[in-house]
Amino acid sequence: MAADVLVVGAGVVGASIAYHLARAGRAVTVVERGEVGGGVTSASFGWVGLAKSEAKAYAEPLRASAAAEFARLRREDLAPFGLRECGAISWEPTEDETRAFVAEHRAIGHDIELIAREEVLAREPGLRTAPALAAYARGDAAVDPSSLARSLIAAAAAHGAHIMTATGVTELLREDGSVTGALTSRGAIHAGTVVLAAGTATPALAATLDPASGGAASPTLAVDASPSCLLTFATPEPLVRGILSTPAFELRQRDATTLLAAEDVPNGFGGAPAELAAETLAGIRSGLAGGAEVTLIDARIGDRPTPRAGTPLLGFVPGVAGLYISVAHPGVILSAAIGRRAAEELA
Repeated sequence: MAADVLVVGAGVVGASIAYHLARAGRAVTVVERGEVGGGVTSASFGWVGLAKSEAKAYAEPLRASAAAEFARLRREDLAPFGLRECGAISWEPTEDETRAFVAEHRAIGHDIELIAREEVLAREPGLRTAPALAAYARGDAAVDPSSLARSLIAAAAAHGAHIMTATGVTELLREDGSVTGALTSRGAIHAGTVVLAAGTATPALAATLDPASGGAASPTLAVDASPSCLLTFATPEPLVRGILSTPAFELRQRDATTLLAAEDVPNGFGGAPAELAAETLAGIRSGLAGGAEVTLIDARIGDRPTPRAGTPLLGFVPGVAGLYISVAHPGVILSAAIGRRAAEELA
Protein backbone atom coordinates (compact mmCIF):
# COMPACT_ATOMS: atom_id res chain seq x y z
CA MET A 1 0.00 0.00 0.00
CA ALA A 2 1.20 3.51 -0.77
CA ALA A 3 0.18 7.02 0.27
CA ASP A 4 1.33 10.56 -0.31
CA VAL A 5 1.19 11.32 3.43
CA LEU A 6 0.81 8.73 6.19
CA VAL A 7 -0.58 10.13 9.45
CA VAL A 8 0.06 7.93 12.48
CA GLY A 9 -2.54 8.60 15.17
CA ALA A 10 -6.20 9.60 14.98
CA GLY A 11 -6.56 11.50 18.20
CA VAL A 12 -7.70 15.09 17.90
CA VAL A 13 -4.28 16.32 16.67
CA GLY A 14 -3.73 13.61 14.05
CA ALA A 15 -7.35 13.93 12.93
CA SER A 16 -6.95 17.68 12.42
CA ILE A 17 -3.77 17.21 10.40
CA ALA A 18 -5.45 14.55 8.25
CA TYR A 19 -8.46 16.78 7.65
CA HIS A 20 -6.45 19.85 6.68
CA LEU A 21 -4.17 17.82 4.38
CA ALA A 22 -7.04 16.01 2.66
CA ARG A 23 -8.94 19.28 2.28
CA ALA A 24 -5.85 20.74 0.59
CA GLY A 25 -5.90 17.89 -1.93
CA ARG A 26 -3.19 15.60 -0.52
CA ALA A 27 -3.58 11.82 -0.71
CA VAL A 28 -3.69 10.87 2.96
CA THR A 29 -3.77 7.56 4.82
CA VAL A 30 -4.43 7.56 8.57
CA VAL A 31 -3.53 4.63 10.80
CA GLU A 32 -4.76 4.38 14.39
CA ARG A 33 -3.96 1.50 16.74
CA GLY A 34 -7.34 1.81 18.46
CA GLU A 35 -10.40 3.79 17.48
CA VAL A 36 -10.68 7.35 16.21
CA GLY A 37 -10.79 9.76 19.14
CA GLY A 38 -9.71 7.09 21.62
CA GLY A 39 -6.64 7.19 23.83
CA VAL A 40 -5.84 10.44 25.61
CA THR A 41 -8.38 12.32 23.47
CA SER A 42 -11.21 10.36 25.10
CA ALA A 43 -9.92 11.39 28.52
CA SER A 44 -9.75 15.12 27.71
CA PHE A 45 -11.96 17.62 29.52
CA GLY A 46 -12.53 19.62 26.34
CA TRP A 47 -12.12 23.20 27.59
CA VAL A 48 -11.43 25.48 24.63
CA GLY A 49 -10.42 29.03 25.41
CA LEU A 50 -8.29 30.76 28.00
CA ALA A 51 -8.68 27.81 30.35
CA LYS A 52 -6.32 28.01 33.30
CA SER A 53 -3.31 28.84 31.17
CA GLU A 54 -0.93 31.55 32.24
CA ALA A 55 -0.88 34.59 29.98
CA LYS A 56 2.79 33.97 29.14
CA ALA A 57 1.79 30.73 27.36
CA TYR A 58 0.37 32.91 24.56
CA ALA A 59 3.82 34.14 23.61
CA GLU A 60 4.10 30.86 21.67
CA PRO A 61 2.79 31.51 18.12
CA LEU A 62 0.59 28.41 17.87
CA ARG A 63 -1.09 29.18 21.17
CA ALA A 64 -1.57 32.83 20.19
CA SER A 65 -3.47 31.78 17.06
CA ALA A 66 -5.36 28.89 18.67
CA ALA A 67 -8.63 30.66 19.43
CA ALA A 68 -8.96 32.25 15.97
CA GLU A 69 -8.10 28.97 14.25
CA PHE A 70 -10.60 27.04 16.34
CA ALA A 71 -13.26 29.62 15.51
CA ARG A 72 -12.42 29.14 11.83
CA LEU A 73 -12.78 25.36 12.22
CA ARG A 74 -16.22 25.82 13.77
CA ARG A 75 -17.36 27.67 10.64
CA GLU A 76 -16.33 24.86 8.31
CA ASP A 77 -18.54 22.02 7.14
CA LEU A 78 -17.98 19.50 9.93
CA ALA A 79 -20.37 17.17 11.66
CA PRO A 80 -21.48 18.41 15.12
CA PHE A 81 -18.88 17.81 17.80
CA GLY A 82 -20.58 18.73 21.05
CA LEU A 83 -19.64 22.41 21.10
CA ARG A 84 -21.11 24.44 23.99
CA GLU A 85 -20.39 28.17 24.09
CA CYS A 86 -20.90 28.52 27.80
CA GLY A 87 -18.19 30.80 29.20
CA ALA A 88 -15.93 29.95 32.12
CA ILE A 89 -15.71 31.14 35.71
CA SER A 90 -12.57 30.43 37.68
CA TRP A 91 -10.76 31.62 40.75
CA GLU A 92 -7.41 31.06 42.38
CA PRO A 93 -6.66 30.19 46.01
CA THR A 94 -6.29 33.88 46.90
CA GLU A 95 -7.96 37.07 45.69
CA ASP A 96 -4.60 38.59 44.77
CA GLU A 97 -3.81 35.60 42.53
CA THR A 98 -7.19 35.91 40.79
CA ARG A 99 -6.61 39.64 40.22
CA ALA A 100 -3.15 38.96 38.81
CA PHE A 101 -4.46 36.21 36.49
CA VAL A 102 -7.07 38.53 35.01
CA ALA A 103 -4.71 41.50 34.76
CA GLU A 104 -2.08 39.49 32.88
CA HIS A 105 -4.61 38.21 30.34
CA ARG A 106 -6.25 41.61 29.85
CA ALA A 107 -2.83 43.12 29.22
CA ILE A 108 -2.52 41.02 26.06
CA GLY A 109 -6.07 41.71 24.91
CA HIS A 110 -7.96 38.67 26.16
CA ASP A 111 -11.70 38.94 26.80
CA ILE A 112 -11.68 38.21 30.51
CA GLU A 113 -12.88 40.25 33.46
CA LEU A 114 -13.18 40.28 37.21
CA ILE A 115 -16.67 39.66 38.52
CA ALA A 116 -17.94 40.01 42.08
CA ARG A 117 -19.57 37.34 44.23
CA GLU A 118 -23.07 38.47 43.33
CA GLU A 119 -22.44 37.99 39.62
CA VAL A 120 -20.72 34.65 40.18
CA LEU A 121 -23.81 33.38 41.97
CA ALA A 122 -26.12 34.87 39.36
CA ARG A 123 -24.25 33.06 36.59
CA GLU A 124 -23.85 29.85 38.60
CA PRO A 125 -26.85 29.73 40.96
CA GLY A 126 -26.06 26.15 41.90
CA LEU A 127 -23.00 27.26 43.89
CA ARG A 128 -23.53 27.24 47.64
CA THR A 129 -20.76 29.80 48.19
CA ALA A 130 -18.49 31.93 46.01
CA PRO A 131 -15.38 34.06 46.51
CA ALA A 132 -15.47 37.84 46.59
CA LEU A 133 -13.88 37.95 43.12
CA ALA A 134 -13.60 35.53 40.22
CA ALA A 135 -12.39 35.54 36.61
CA TYR A 136 -15.00 35.34 33.86
CA ALA A 137 -14.01 34.42 30.29
CA ARG A 138 -17.22 34.83 28.30
CA GLY A 139 -15.81 33.39 25.06
CA ASP A 140 -14.64 30.09 26.48
CA ALA A 141 -16.37 26.97 25.20
CA ALA A 142 -16.47 23.22 25.72
CA VAL A 143 -16.31 20.48 23.12
CA ASP A 144 -16.49 16.70 23.12
CA PRO A 145 -12.90 15.90 22.04
CA SER A 146 -13.69 12.40 20.75
CA SER A 147 -16.61 13.73 18.71
CA LEU A 148 -14.32 16.44 17.33
CA ALA A 149 -11.75 13.84 16.26
CA ARG A 150 -14.42 11.68 14.62
CA SER A 151 -15.88 14.70 12.84
CA LEU A 152 -12.47 15.69 11.48
CA ILE A 153 -11.72 12.15 10.31
CA ALA A 154 -15.12 11.87 8.65
CA ALA A 155 -14.45 15.13 6.81
CA ALA A 156 -10.98 13.91 5.84
CA ALA A 157 -12.50 10.71 4.46
CA ALA A 158 -15.04 12.78 2.52
CA HIS A 159 -12.06 14.50 0.89
CA GLY A 160 -10.54 11.14 -0.06
CA ALA A 161 -8.46 10.15 2.97
CA HIS A 162 -8.09 6.43 3.69
CA ILE A 163 -8.72 5.60 7.35
CA MET A 164 -7.37 2.42 9.01
CA THR A 165 -8.33 1.79 12.64
CA ALA A 166 -7.13 -1.12 14.80
CA THR A 167 -3.82 -0.78 12.97
CA GLY A 168 -0.70 -0.40 15.07
CA VAL A 169 2.65 0.85 13.80
CA THR A 170 5.64 -1.20 14.88
CA GLU A 171 8.45 0.68 13.15
CA LEU A 172 9.25 3.31 10.58
CA LEU A 173 10.82 2.40 7.25
CA ARG A 174 13.89 4.20 5.96
CA GLU A 175 15.92 4.10 2.77
CA ASP A 176 18.96 6.19 1.83
CA GLY A 177 18.42 8.54 4.76
CA SER A 178 14.75 9.21 4.06
CA VAL A 179 11.66 7.85 5.80
CA THR A 180 9.69 5.85 3.25
CA GLY A 181 6.72 4.65 5.29
CA ALA A 182 5.84 2.45 8.22
CA LEU A 183 5.45 -1.20 9.07
CA THR A 184 2.02 -1.81 10.57
CA SER A 185 0.04 -4.73 11.92
CA ARG A 186 -1.50 -4.97 8.43
CA GLY A 187 1.76 -4.79 6.54
CA ALA A 188 3.96 -2.06 5.12
CA ILE A 189 2.55 1.29 4.03
CA HIS A 190 4.86 3.37 1.84
CA ALA A 191 4.56 7.15 1.88
CA GLY A 192 6.41 10.23 0.77
CA THR A 193 5.97 11.74 4.24
CA VAL A 194 5.14 10.17 7.59
CA VAL A 195 3.46 12.36 10.21
CA LEU A 196 3.82 11.07 13.76
CA ALA A 197 0.90 12.35 15.85
CA ALA A 198 0.84 9.44 18.27
CA GLY A 199 1.09 11.34 21.54
CA THR A 200 3.44 9.84 24.09
CA ALA A 201 4.28 6.99 21.68
CA THR A 202 5.74 9.41 19.13
CA PRO A 203 9.37 9.49 20.39
CA ALA A 204 9.62 5.69 20.61
CA LEU A 205 8.29 5.30 17.07
CA ALA A 206 10.81 7.86 15.82
CA ALA A 207 13.56 5.93 17.63
CA THR A 208 12.87 2.81 15.52
CA LEU A 209 14.77 4.55 12.72
CA ASP A 210 17.98 4.09 14.69
CA PRO A 211 18.52 0.50 15.89
CA ALA A 212 21.61 1.63 17.77
CA SER A 213 19.43 3.74 20.07
CA GLY A 214 17.88 0.66 21.63
CA GLY A 215 14.49 2.33 21.40
CA ALA A 216 15.60 5.45 23.27
CA ALA A 217 14.12 8.67 21.94
CA SER A 218 16.28 11.56 20.83
CA PRO A 219 16.60 14.29 23.52
CA THR A 220 15.18 16.76 21.01
CA LEU A 221 12.00 14.66 20.84
CA ALA A 222 11.61 14.16 24.58
CA VAL A 223 7.96 13.93 25.61
CA ASP A 224 6.69 13.43 29.13
CA ALA A 225 3.45 11.71 30.05
CA SER A 226 1.33 14.06 32.15
CA PRO A 227 -1.58 11.94 33.39
CA SER A 228 -5.00 13.44 33.96
CA CYS A 229 -8.25 11.78 34.97
CA LEU A 230 -11.62 12.51 33.39
CA LEU A 231 -14.50 11.79 35.74
CA THR A 232 -18.07 11.36 34.54
CA PHE A 233 -20.93 11.81 37.00
CA ALA A 234 -24.69 11.31 36.75
CA THR A 235 -26.75 14.28 37.93
CA PRO A 236 -30.51 14.54 38.48
CA GLU A 237 -30.54 17.86 36.61
CA PRO A 238 -27.98 20.40 35.35
CA LEU A 239 -25.90 21.61 38.31
CA VAL A 240 -23.63 24.11 36.52
CA ARG A 241 -24.29 26.36 33.53
CA GLY A 242 -20.80 26.92 32.19
CA ILE A 243 -17.26 25.78 32.89
CA LEU A 244 -16.44 26.15 36.56
CA SER A 245 -12.86 25.90 37.81
CA THR A 246 -12.08 26.39 41.50
CA PRO A 247 -9.37 25.18 43.87
CA ALA A 248 -11.79 22.36 44.79
CA PHE A 249 -12.87 21.12 41.35
CA GLU A 250 -13.03 21.68 37.59
CA LEU A 251 -16.48 20.96 36.19
CA ARG A 252 -18.74 21.33 33.20
CA GLN A 253 -22.12 19.92 32.33
CA ARG A 254 -21.90 17.69 29.23
CA ASP A 255 -25.66 17.36 29.00
CA ALA A 256 -28.65 17.71 31.30
CA THR A 257 -27.81 14.61 33.34
CA THR A 258 -24.05 14.23 32.89
CA LEU A 259 -21.35 16.22 34.68
CA LEU A 260 -17.67 16.06 33.71
CA ALA A 261 -14.74 16.78 35.99
CA ALA A 262 -10.97 16.89 35.45
CA GLU A 263 -8.64 15.69 38.17
CA ASP A 264 -4.84 15.60 38.27
CA VAL A 265 -3.23 12.23 38.90
CA PRO A 266 -0.77 12.18 41.85
CA ASN A 267 2.81 11.15 41.16
CA GLY A 268 3.22 7.42 41.53
CA PHE A 269 -0.50 6.71 41.57
CA GLY A 270 -1.16 3.08 40.70
CA GLY A 271 -4.72 2.54 41.82
CA ALA A 272 -7.99 2.32 39.93
CA PRO A 273 -9.02 5.61 38.25
CA ALA A 274 -12.28 5.63 40.22
CA GLU A 275 -10.26 6.15 43.41
CA LEU A 276 -9.47 9.67 42.19
CA ALA A 277 -13.13 10.65 42.27
CA ALA A 278 -13.51 10.83 46.04
CA GLU A 279 -12.13 14.35 46.56
CA THR A 280 -13.98 15.81 43.59
CA LEU A 281 -17.21 14.12 44.59
CA ALA A 282 -16.90 15.49 48.11
CA GLY A 283 -16.39 18.98 46.66
CA ILE A 284 -19.44 18.62 44.42
CA ARG A 285 -21.65 17.40 47.24
CA SER A 286 -20.60 20.19 49.59
CA GLY A 287 -20.27 22.97 47.03
CA LEU A 288 -23.28 22.54 44.73
CA ALA A 289 -26.99 22.48 45.39
CA GLY A 290 -28.20 19.04 44.35
CA GLY A 291 -24.69 17.64 44.71
CA ALA A 292 -25.80 15.04 47.26
CA GLU A 293 -27.49 13.09 44.46
CA VAL A 294 -24.46 12.96 42.18
CA THR A 295 -22.97 9.52 41.46
CA LEU A 296 -19.86 8.40 39.59
CA ILE A 297 -20.39 6.76 36.19
CA ASP A 298 -16.88 6.49 34.80
CA ALA A 299 -13.26 7.43 35.44
CA ARG A 300 -10.47 7.21 32.89
CA ILE A 301 -6.84 8.31 32.92
CA GLY A 302 -5.12 9.69 29.85
CA ASP A 303 -1.41 10.42 29.48
CA ARG A 304 -1.26 13.93 28.05
CA PRO A 305 1.84 14.25 25.82
CA THR A 306 3.85 17.19 27.10
CA PRO A 307 7.02 18.13 25.18
CA ARG A 308 9.85 18.54 27.65
CA ALA A 309 11.03 21.65 25.82
CA GLY A 310 7.84 23.41 26.93
CA THR A 311 6.66 24.25 23.41
CA PRO A 312 4.93 22.11 20.76
CA LEU A 313 7.05 19.72 18.73
CA LEU A 314 5.79 20.48 15.24
CA GLY A 315 7.72 20.17 12.02
CA PHE A 316 10.16 18.07 10.05
CA VAL A 317 12.83 16.26 12.04
CA PRO A 318 16.26 17.72 11.18
CA GLY A 319 18.43 15.29 9.28
CA VAL A 320 15.59 12.81 8.64
CA ALA A 321 13.88 13.53 5.34
CA GLY A 322 10.22 12.64 5.17
CA LEU A 323 9.49 12.57 8.91
CA TYR A 324 7.17 15.17 10.42
CA ILE A 325 6.41 15.30 14.15
CA SER A 326 3.36 16.72 15.91
CA VAL A 327 3.19 16.57 19.69
CA ALA A 328 1.56 19.34 21.72
CA HIS A 329 -0.32 20.10 24.90
CA PRO A 330 -3.11 21.17 25.20
CA GLY A 331 -4.02 19.24 22.07
CA VAL A 332 -7.73 20.10 21.85
CA ILE A 333 -7.17 23.85 22.02
CA LEU A 334 -4.28 23.73 19.56
CA SER A 335 -5.75 21.18 17.15
CA ALA A 336 -7.07 23.62 14.54
CA ALA A 337 -3.88 25.71 14.52
CA ILE A 338 -1.72 22.58 14.28
CA GLY A 339 -3.76 21.20 11.39
CA ARG A 340 -3.45 24.40 9.38
CA ARG A 341 0.29 24.75 10.09
CA ALA A 342 1.03 21.14 9.18
CA ALA A 343 -0.95 21.35 5.94
CA GLU A 344 0.91 24.51 4.94
CA GLU A 345 4.32 23.05 5.73
CA LEU A 346 3.60 19.72 4.07
CA ALA A 347 2.28 21.41 0.94
